[in-house]
Amino acid sequence: MSLMNHFDKIDIRVFDRFIEKFADRYIKQRSELFDGISEEVLEKAESTECGFDLNSLLKVIRQNSVAPDIKRDNGEKPLAFKDIYRSDLGELLTTYYFEEKISEDRRFLIPIKNISYRERFDLPGRGFDAIGYRTEPDKVNVLIGEAKVSSQKENPPHVVDKNDDSIYMSQKSHHDNTGMVLQRLTDYLRRLPSNNHFLVIAGVVINMEKRNTDRYDITYGCGLVRDSQCVDETKDFGKMQSLSHEFEPGMIDFAIFSFTEKTIDETVDLFYQKVKEMVQ
Repeated sequence: MSLMNHFDKIDIRVFDRFIEKFADRYIKQRSELFDGISEEVLEKAESTECGFDLNSLLKVIRQNSVAPDIKRDNGEKPLAFKDIYRSDLGELLTTYYFEEKISEDRRFLIPIKNISYRERFDLPGRGFDAIGYRTEPDKVNVLIGEAKVSSQKENPPHVVDKNDDSIYMSQKSHHDNTGMVLQRLTDYLRRLPSNNHFLVIAGVVINMEKRNTDRYDITYGCGLVRDSQCVDETKDFGKMQSLSHEFEPGMIDFAIFSFTEKTIDETVDLFYQKVKEMVQ
């Protein structure tokens, strides 16, 4: 498959079904048990004197899977860099795009979502916002995803290529520092169950460590959430488009998600309220 860059803008109509769909996805990802519970372990647990009940346990996990947003509950606007739900909605949309929205030949498998294993449940995640892969005839294409949200009226917004942690600066660092990418992929590998996902990522880790660059490709995936009245698709891809040659031999896949009907702030508030309602 020949590599080529993709730059797309997708209008997203924010209405009740959209909010419910992504609130449900969010809760499932925050409370997912990747290894599951085997019949043997379940039988042992039920034989103890602790009153073990799987359904009750899953309910407790679900109810404690989301962090209360004290500022939002008090009618205040959280600081952007501490706004869990704003950040997580961007990650949800980005992983959805790369797993399901794009054409099948461009889709990636994303076995574990960053949202599920966030370092702290009360702060936005760090590191790669998404890690995925797709197998191709003679190699594996690895997805390194970055997601940002901005209602800034400047085009492109600073989160694209001006801030130290902007999409461009982060992805350029990933391109230029193979050691950092290898370290994060190795850490990711340790979380994967022993299945096909583990074998594929393990192969990438080994080939990356041996510098067998003919055995894998990297896609620098980018997701940017914008208010429809702010977005300018001729400018908002910023340096990721104008300096795309800096990411060769990898490719760039950048999607702008343009919210219509509601602003970003209104959407995040609705998303948070629906999440709280659904975990009860």
